[in-house]
Amino acid sequence: MGSLQTKADQADEGSPLGRHILERLILVWKLAHAWIFRFTMVVITVLGALALFIRSQAEANLLSVFLSYLPAWVTALPLLLTLAGGIVFACWRSAAASMVGAVIITLWLGGYSFTWVPFSRHTHPAASLTVMTYNRGQGSVKILTECAVANQPDIVVFQDAGRRLPQLAALPVFAQNRHGLQSGEFVLLSRWPIVQNEPLHLDWPGGRSKTWHAGTRSVIDWNGKRVVVYNIHTPTPRDTLYWYAQHGTFLYGILGVMPFTPLYNKHKDYLSYWAARVQLAAQIASRVRQEQYPVVLLGDLNCPPLGSSYGCIERLLQDAHRTAGKGFGFTFPSNFKSVGRIFSPWIRIDHIFASSHWEILSCTVGSGPASQHLPVVSELGLRENAK
Repeated sequence: MGSLQTKADQADEGSPLGRHILERLILVWKLAHAWIFRFTMVVITVLGALALFIRSQAEANLLSVFLSYLPAWVTALPLLLTLAGGIVFACWRSAAASMVGAVIITLWLGGYSFTWVPFSRHTHPAASLTVMTYNRGQGSVKILTECAVANQPDIVVFQDAGRRLPQLAALPVFAQNRHGLQSGEFVLLSRWPIVQNEPLHLDWPGGRSKTWHAGTRSVIDWNGKRVVVYNIHTPTPRDTLYWYAQHGTFLYGILGVMPFTPLYNKHKDYLSYWAARVQLAAQIASRVRQEQYPVVLLGDLNCPPLGSSYGCIERLLQDAHRTAGKGFGFTFPSNFKSVGRIFSPWIRIDHIFASSHWEILSCTVGSGPASQHLPVVSELGLRENAK
């Protein structure tokens, strides 16, 4: 009896302690519930500012340029934590804001286009030109053929297609594209006569050689009108980005932001490569700016629709996907073999641009897992007031 009384007394003495712990837990929960939404908004603001920086000048920081080549949702990953916090602490405003913020950042950085319009060849029968670009390096004849059959391109340009002109011109789908030429890795097939062609050699600051064969400039006689076609392939940053990932070099974008420190100087040194890429894009834009005829610029620019390199071209020419595309329009990498194949393709580095002489009627991307790059096709209508 005495033993039972002792246990009861211990239970009575313990219950105030239990209530005290419970009260503390409730207090912590209430504080977290009150602050989680504020914290979520701070995270969204920081990520929004980072997304804006990536969109406008990604090449100015190693972290931002590294993120620009990753799937767009990677930048929004911290919002998973605020989403979980909103659920755990029953702050539904925080959970909702996290989901909305993640979607907006992913769509914005991914270059999602809501402006898609269906093909309208029948409304522009006399002034419609269909162009296509494809990096043939690790490509697929099947994907190329299917895309060409579906769209019947008038002009097709290829990159990484050294010595492949006879093979490509022999494909039945290109039987009407009887005018062809090859310049190094670059191939052009056209239904219309090619009246002029020249290699495009640009300065490559910091490169092994003083110049870079960035593409070709061709003039097409299209129904008596002159059209300038640029077939472009800029240097791939793939090995550089892999090295950043393996050595954590992208962290210099955070560690090296303080001026007058060794890390700052090292970060600045690494950025010289990306500054050179921006200069290369600026040279292309400068060359195009001199043209008087309608211009189409196509190819593997090896840059996403983000940052200064892309901005140099996009400020001068219309981006076909952004103007008349559908969805993300990802073109690379489509044949990823590792776990990354779940997310591939995740970036758009193959582009079609057109001068203001053109009305962009549509822009579509081919599909298939057997090709590293995917073909891009756009239908262009020459405006009535164009020369």
